[in-house]
Amino acid sequence: MKKFVQIQNTKAHWIFEAEKLPPYPNKEDFIDITGRDDIQEGWDYNTETGEFTAPVIPEPTPIDAPPTVEEMQAQTLINTEYLIAMNEMGIEGGKV
Repeated sequence: MKKFVQIQNTKAHWIFEAEKLPPYPNKEDFIDITGRDDIQEGWDYNTETGEFTAPVIPEPTPIDAPPTVEEMQAQTLINTEYLIAMNEMGIEGGKV
């Protein structure tokens, strides 16, 4: 039994075993990988070298914790006091 891989967008999309490659319209999308048990679906395929490599998955970017209710209330109070002070000085919308 032979082992084949279908390549889509430079990735190993589908790995299957068959006696021979079934009649597909694009036979160039399939590669015989018989004896290559290390290749897995999702691996990158380099069309120039013919090598398969495991995909590099980047570390997730840490996300800052959202502000607490108390922090949002404090910021709202600061903004309100700022606007009141600006209004008392006769400055509207930050214009002098």
